[in-house]
Amino acid sequence: MMQAADTPTGRSRWPFLSLLPIGLGAWAPIYAGVKARQTRWIVLGSVWSAIVVAGFVKNSLSRAGHSGTDDLAGFLMIIGWVGAVATSFTIRASYERLTTSPLLVATEAGQARLRDRDQALQLAREKPALAREVGVGRPDQPGAFDAGVVDLNNAPASALARLPGVGDDLATRIIEARTQTNGFSSLEDLGILLDLPGDLVEHLRDHVVFLPR
Repeated sequence: MMQAADTPTGRSRWPFLSLLPIGLGAWAPIYAGVKARQTRWIVLGSVWSAIVVAGFVKNSLSRAGHSGTDDLAGFLMIIGWVGAVATSFTIRASYERLTTSPLLVATEAGQARLRDRDQALQLAREKPALAREVGVGRPDQPGAFDAGVVDLNNAPASALARLPGVGDDLATRIIEARTQTNGFSSLEDLGILLDLPGDLVEHLRDHVVFLPR
């Protein structure tokens, strides 16, 4: 049950345990506190659980013939139930930050960047005008969706210099060459014009686009 309540990706599901009827899941914050090593959450879960237990005890006494405890029993169970639910969903985000593996976060972020880059490269090939409009390849422009690639026909030297294997000198040469030719048509065109090593050309293939000037 614990394994089902906590998943490695996406939103954690353990807070839904607190929704069990009449406070039977009031211990959910205790689970979160143990997993995240947060004493305060353990204490809160213990308080809500104790209140629910007190409600059950009062209810049992009422059924055993003691009068005047029905309303109090119901009140206690509702307080413990509502308190546990509110606590569980309030601490959910903090729990996820504390328990998510940094490697998992970095991996998911890296996968997202790779997807964005692939989509940007495809957009630049198929719809170059739209790619330019959204800022593909323009990390120098605030708010642009550069997607981790650089537009060799329009980006400034500072952006070109950050490309792998380029640097300031080659960036300057690229700027000068594209000014004289009004831009490059492809990576092969760039490689031939500047007499670049073949391995550098291949290394740049997934990092650059050539949008209209």
